[in-house]
Amino acid sequence: MQPSSRPLTVIEDGGLAAIAPATSRRPQSDPAADPAILQAVRDALLDRLDASLLDPVSPAALRDPEVLRVLRELVGRQIEQGYGPLRGLPMDDSGLLRLFQESLGWGPAQPYLDDERIQEVKIIGDMIMVQEEGADFALAPERFASPRQALDRALLLAARLNVPLSRARPQDTLPLAHGTRVHVTIPPCTPEESALICIRRGRRAAWCLDDIVARGACDVAVGDLLRLLVRAGCSFLIAGETGSGKTALLEALVNSWPGEPHVITIEDNAQEINVRHRAWTRELVQSAQEPGAFGRAAREVLRQTPSLVAPGETRAEEAGAILAVAVSGHAVVTTIHARSAARAVLRFADCAAMPGAYIYEGRRENALEDACDNFQAVVHIEKVGGRRYIDELLLLDGAEDSGGRLRPRAVRLAWAEPSEGVMIWETAAHAQGDDLAWAGESRTPEALGHRLCLLSARAQVRSASTTRAAVAEAISRAEGAIHAGGCEQALAILRRAWADRHDDRLAAAAQRALEIDFTVASRYAASARQIAEQVAAALHARRWDTARAAFEGVATNLAIYAAHTPAGGWPALAAMIAAGEASDQAAHAAAARAAAALAQGRARDAADILAAADPARLSDPAAAEVLRARRAALAQLCAAGELSPDALISVDAALAAYEGA
Repeated sequence: MQPSSRPLTVIEDGGLAAIAPATSRRPQSDPAADPAILQAVRDALLDRLDASLLDPVSPAALRDPEVLRVLRELVGRQIEQGYGPLRGLPMDDSGLLRLFQESLGWGPAQPYLDDERIQEVKIIGDMIMVQEEGADFALAPERFASPRQALDRALLLAARLNVPLSRARPQDTLPLAHGTRVHVTIPPCTPEESALICIRRGRRAAWCLDDIVARGACDVAVGDLLRLLVRAGCSFLIAGETGSGKTALLEALVNSWPGEPHVITIEDNAQEINVRHRAWTRELVQSAQEPGAFGRAAREVLRQTPSLVAPGETRAEEAGAILAVAVSGHAVVTTIHARSAARAVLRFADCAAMPGAYIYEGRRENALEDACDNFQAVVHIEKVGGRRYIDELLLLDGAEDSGGRLRPRAVRLAWAEPSEGVMIWETAAHAQGDDLAWAGESRTPEALGHRLCLLSARAQVRSASTTRAAVAEAISRAEGAIHAGGCEQALAILRRAWADRHDDRLAAAAQRALEIDFTVASRYAASARQIAEQVAAALHARRWDTARAAFEGVATNLAIYAAHTPAGGWPALAAMIAAGEASDQAAHAAAARAAAALAQGRARDAADILAAADPARLSDPAAAEVLRARRAALAQLCAAGELSPDALISVDAALAAYEGA
C-alpha cells in the first residue's frame, strides 16, 4: 500500500517550505536530461572532488563551492579547446548545481538531504518520504523519474564504500562519516529495478548531556541526576524503539564522563558514536560477514583495561560478553530495543542466555541476577511523532523472587508525565552535590550508595580542580600579582591552571601580565613568532608531524601562547594541522581499501576508491602511498586491455617526484 500524500510539516523558516518542488517534465534541450553531459559531469566530479563531499548528506556549504569550481574549470577548458559535451553549458550556479544533483547527487531527494532539519529520508522505489525534526514521516511531492534512478545511486555509493551489494547479499548498511547511516535493500528483496533506501542523518558534533537537556529530551533536574550517576561511574542500559535517540543519549553520557577516561566503543558496521575524550578506541566489527564478531570484541575488552566501554547496541548473544565486562568492574553503557525500562533488563538477560552467549548460555536466571547487580541505571526513551524524550529512569537494586520467578528490584527515580500538551518530569529525588536527596525516606540502592560514597571521598582528596571556579581563582590571584607589578609571579600562577585546563580566560590574563613587563613580553613574543613561522612552513610543506610538534611547544607554554597571536589565531593553526592529519588518515584508509579490491581482481573499483585522494593535499609519504596504489590499479586495467599504457606515464612521473622528495 502506498502512503497517502499530505502536506509536509514546517517547524521554522527555511525548512521544507523553502524547498521548491522539482518539475516532473524537462524540455528536450535541458542539459540535465542529456546522458552524455551527465556522464561527463559524473566523471569530472568523481575524479576531482574529495570523496567525503560525495556523501548524500555532505554539507552543501562545503560541497557546492567545490562542485562549481570543478565544473567551471572543465567548461572553460572545453570552450578553449573547442570541443567537449560541456562547452555550451551556461555558467550560472543553479544550472551547474542541478547537473551535480542529476549526475552524482540524489536527484529530487538532494534538497531534502541538504536541509539539516531533515532527520531521515526514505526512498521507496521512485517515492521520497522525509522526517523533519519534530514531525512524523511525510510523503514528498517530488519523485524520481523511475525507481532505477534511485537503485543506481545506491549501487554506486555501495561500490565507493566497498560494500558488496548484490542479489546474493541484497541488504546492508553503508557507513558514512559523522554517524550517518544508509541502509539499502535491493532485488530480490524488493521489486525488480527498485530499491528501499533509508538515510538517517548523523550528528556532526559530539553531544554531551547539555545537548540532551537543550533539545528538550529531559529537564534540568533529570539532567542533573544523569550527571551525578555519570560522575559515580555507573553502568547504564538505555532502552527504546528504533530511532528513539538511544545512541544519542549513549554518546552524551560517554562525553559527560569526568576526567580523561580511556573509552572503547564497539559498533557493528556503523560509525554513529562520536567521542570527545582523547583516549578513545573505536572498534568496528562486521557481524554480517563474521557472525559473533561483536561478542568477541566485547570479550577482548576484558584484557584492555578501559575506563568505560560503550557497545553501540545489544541485539543478541553478545549480551553475555557485555555483561561479563560489567561484572568485571568496568563501567558499561549500551542500548537495547525494549518498550519499557523494566522490560529492557529482562530482554538483556534473555539475550545474555541465548545459544552461543559467552559464560551465560542457558543460564538466564544467573544473567538476570548479575545484570541487576552490575547495571546501576536503566533509561527508557520514548518517541512520539518526531519528538524524543526520556520517559523513565530506574535505579536497579538487585533481583528478587516474585511468585517463583526472579524479577528485577528497581527504584523509580524519574519519569515523564504529559500535561496540557507539554511534558513534565517528576523526580523521586534530586542531585545534591555528590549525593541523592530523596523527598521521603532514602531509597538509594546499596551498590549505588557505595559508589556515591566513593565519589564524595574522591572529591575531598582531589589535588587539582579544572572547574571554572578554579580558573577564576587562578585569575584572581594573578590579577593581584599584576597590580603589584609581578609579571613572572602572575605567569607562574596562571601556568599551573593552564596545565590542567586550556581556558581562553587564562590566556587573556597572561596577556595582561605581559603588558607590564616589555622585556619579558618581547622575549616570549620572539619565541612565539619563530614557532608560528615553523608551523606555517611545515603546513606549507604538508609535514603534519613537524607542524604538530612545533605547535605543542606553544600549547604547553602559556606565556608563549599569550605573547603573540598569528594570523587567524593559534586555534586556526591547530585546525589546519588536524585537517592535514585527517586527510592523510583518509588516504591511508583509501589505499588499504583499494589494495583489498585489487586482491579480488576489482581494478576498476580500486581506481574509483583512489580517485578522490588528491596527492597535492597530502604529506609526501601519504601521497606516494596513494600513487603506488593508483599505479597498481591502472597497471591491472592496462593488462586487461581497458586502458592504454600511456595512462601510467603521468602517475609514474608524479610517483618519482614524491619518492625522490
